[in-house]
Amino acid sequence: MTKLIVERNVAVPMRDGTILRADVYRPDGPGPFPVLLQRTPYGKELSALDFTLQAAYQGYAVVNQDTRGRWASEGVHYPMRDEFLDGYDSVEWAGAQPWSSGKVGMFGGSYVGFTQWTAAVMQPPSLKAIFPSVTFPDVYEDVAYPGGVFALGTILSWSLVAGVPVALERLGLSEQEKGQAIQHMIETVNGLSNDSTFKHLPLEDQPLFARIGGFPFFTDCLAHPCRDSLWRSLSIAANYGRVQVPAYHLGGWYDIFTAGTLRNFTAMQKHGGSETARRGQKLIMGPWLHGPLNGLVGEVDFGFQASGLMINVIGLQLRWFDYWLKGEKNGIMDEPPVRIYVMGRNYWRDEGEWPLARAVETPYYLRSRGAANTLHGDGALSPAPPTVEPVDTYVYDPKNPVPTRGGGLCCWQAALPAGAYDQRAIEARPDVLVYTSEPLQSDLEVTGPLRVHLWAATSAPDTCFTAKLVDVGPCGYARNVLDGAVRAAYRQDTAELVPVPRGEPREYIIELAATSNVFLVGHRIRVEISSSNFPKLLRHPNTLANAQSEADLRPATQVIYHDSEHPSCIVLPVIAA
Repeated sequence: MTKLIVERNVAVPMRDGTILRADVYRPDGPGPFPVLLQRTPYGKELSALDFTLQAAYQGYAVVNQDTRGRWASEGVHYPMRDEFLDGYDSVEWAGAQPWSSGKVGMFGGSYVGFTQWTAAVMQPPSLKAIFPSVTFPDVYEDVAYPGGVFALGTILSWSLVAGVPVALERLGLSEQEKGQAIQHMIETVNGLSNDSTFKHLPLEDQPLFARIGGFPFFTDCLAHPCRDSLWRSLSIAANYGRVQVPAYHLGGWYDIFTAGTLRNFTAMQKHGGSETARRGQKLIMGPWLHGPLNGLVGEVDFGFQASGLMINVIGLQLRWFDYWLKGEKNGIMDEPPVRIYVMGRNYWRDEGEWPLARAVETPYYLRSRGAANTLHGDGALSPAPPTVEPVDTYVYDPKNPVPTRGGGLCCWQAALPAGAYDQRAIEARPDVLVYTSEPLQSDLEVTGPLRVHLWAATSAPDTCFTAKLVDVGPCGYARNVLDGAVRAAYRQDTAELVPVPRGEPREYIIELAATSNVFLVGHRIRVEISSSNFPKLLRHPNTLANAQSEADLRPATQVIYHDSEHPSCIVLPVIAA
């Protein structure tokens, strides 16, 4: 076996003089070697170490770097902000080393996937290919404010679990002070699991953040609820035309960034900055969470065939880089550009495009006799459009929000267990409207992006509406497939809050990302409608401003319309058998 040279804490100077540090793994030989670069805020020593070693043994120099202000690297950490220029400088440093061939690829997932896009936007000449996994192009839409609703679960848990430990190490505390601070951190993170930390008000006043001198990213997120210059400065979505390298996108149907992964793929095919980039896009979507690529997703097992071991993710990445960095004609670009896991039937299928042109947008309409509350109500879901029907009504009380149960979640599994779970306990609540189809007479495949058109009125000047797609088995087991939300005051544009006319029906479009799921014969299709999904999403106080105390949380009466003039429906991308 090839011997490796491992160099620790190698200094990588940035243009402003800040030193970032990296560990370099490379074959013990003359080289030169193509370089694979990972830029991570999560600690370079352990991040993707299995891939790092395999790549190094197969002839790559692998550079694992701590991003600015993290772990061994100098500077001040502000999430996402400095990754553009630092990414360019790091790529060009890697390309200029004496052991480097001058060709650099980048790899990694989530935030580490985002650092690939920020580098690619800056067009470093040495960058030749990227492999971004479970990541996002738009920090506002994909991370902080999906549907205009503050993603409390993601932002707060990530800030506490990923942000605080490194900040504590840099405070210069005595051992006693550090011990007290660590105990405070433990109590705060444990409080995520019983919702006490998530329910703390005002949100801006998190005692643990105060103890470390503040965490500006969290407070800035709260201070910028509209899409403004802060969010535009962090967006990849506006810069696809600058990206000139091929990309292999990996995502999951139960990942928090499903929509972002798919948007990156489709946008790069259309708007990439070179012919090589536009033609060099590939996509694989499994049933996966934002985490290990396992067939067991929540409490549902999609089979060993869905695991990362079976599809050999490490081998897939190496084939990708072998083609683009080593020039090996290994056939990877001759394979179909898209591979998806079809849930329900539980098998992999290759496709020539995404979204699928053969998908037929098919509305299924919300129906009831005016009592769709709970799974025991009279809510129905039908391809037949409504005529004259009564409204459904529920009271949304932010002091008693609908709890999150599975779905695409991040970033603390103990408090936010992600994936597929039985939803019947949720559907037993009177503030959840449940619309269910008749048992299917034949399999129905739904593959592609989905949306809900909801006609609703509220007694509040602002509120939230949520929707969830559920696959109900013959025994009643109700597996969540997708969920989404929209903030009412952003029904026109997330750049400006526009109060809702109280009591007047308005159409709200709730985006549900995308999926590939076969509703099997005998199963039923279900849609849940409510106004909260806590703690994934902020408890909306039914006012235009964030709540400062429990007294600011006000109940609202929500009215859902589903008649010929207000045809509330879910639009399913149906694939003919």
